[in-house]
Amino acid sequence: MTFDLVVFGGGIAGIHCALAAGRLGKEVLLVEQTGTLGGMATSGLVNPFMRYWLNEKHLVKGLFSEVLNQVESLGGLYQNTFDSEIMKIVLHNLIEKEKNIKCLFNTMPIEVQKSQNQIKSAKIVTNLSENFEIKSRFWVDATGNASFAYLSGSETVSGDLDGENQALTTMFVISEVDFSKIRNEVKNKPKNFFAWVKPEMELISCAGYFQEIEKARKEGVDYPNSYFFFVQLPGHGRVSVNTTHISIDTTDSFQISQAINTGVSQCLRVFSFAKKYIAGFEKAVLEKIAPQIGIRENRRVKGLYEFKELDVKKRQKYKDGVVKGCYGIDIHKNATELNEDELSFVPIYNDYYEIPLRALISKDYHNLFMAGRCISSDFPGQSAARIMPTCAGMGQALGVYLGFFNGTYDQYDKKELFAKLEEIAIY
Repeated sequence: MTFDLVVFGGGIAGIHCALAAGRLGKEVLLVEQTGTLGGMATSGLVNPFMRYWLNEKHLVKGLFSEVLNQVESLGGLYQNTFDSEIMKIVLHNLIEKEKNIKCLFNTMPIEVQKSQNQIKSAKIVTNLSENFEIKSRFWVDATGNASFAYLSGSETVSGDLDGENQALTTMFVISEVDFSKIRNEVKNKPKNFFAWVKPEMELISCAGYFQEIEKARKEGVDYPNSYFFFVQLPGHGRVSVNTTHISIDTTDSFQISQAINTGVSQCLRVFSFAKKYIAGFEKAVLEKIAPQIGIRENRRVKGLYEFKELDVKKRQKYKDGVVKGCYGIDIHKNATELNEDELSFVPIYNDYYEIPLRALISKDYHNLFMAGRCISSDFPGQSAARIMPTCAGMGQALGVYLGFFNGTYDQYDKKELFAKLEEIAIY
């Protein structure tokens, strides 16, 4: 089989890349190792969309805006949170309608054929043990884990300067929560929460409950974090819980597999704690646990440019900047006892930084590209760039670059890229 473009990974980054290139006339194969689209947005239950706007202006638009509009039209969007099932429906419908895109689910690469600095073909295998050889002009790794790039022999790095990865989280959803009690708790016990938690918040986003955790531990509860954190979802009394915390080497499959077991166990412990100790959760119901554990960082592919911590802090702009972001450095350390100051760098939302196209192009192969959390970056830079809207921006920028400019760097024009992105989006 021969395609113009093969995208590995059907998450937010990969889908936006495939959509952009397909709408620009390229024959695209989208290869996904699971049985559904959306990646961490659907199988990982990750919520919300972290900050991607300045002065109410979205920094990532185009196809991403189209996705949000469709999710909202089906009742699945509330401010910057979304319903994972409706998101899944929207993404599958979008891909199904594109005549230039073919999907292979439950499939992953097993071998790469290359010649000098070009990838020529790849062998893939399905869970039915069917093997296919595919040829393509362009290849995009949007797997998050840099699985295809690593298999090709591309140089990758992992972890911080000490080789330590960010902690993992298994997300889950609780329903039948009484938000009025939560607002009262925040109002009456402000020191029991992080400083950014306010009782007047329109969207419930709450982290803290330090007193309840201390009490539970004194009573023998094995609680896995130093705080309890949840965000309101669309629907009635529903929240997404981002609290489980697991520290491992995220390039070790056996450790990841053990973490999956641990994550599910922690979900039950956190839910049981909330139901017993937290006002507003007395009648709570455990709605669902993410089938995929949330890996924040493992392998990153070495590219023509390394997106850095200073790019974020200095709000750097580039001639070949293709993605705008304003989310700050956000590192979930392995330690479980963290104070608020240690959780992340909190930016001042008065300007944006840009991710250059060079950070999405492999230094080892001219026709290999990256989108999503495996882009070329240092450890702190990746922690800012890994959020879903920014990953969507990377994917659609690559799709336009490969679909319209045919991957020719000296023909690439920044203004023309963004204009084309708006043109192919259907609002």
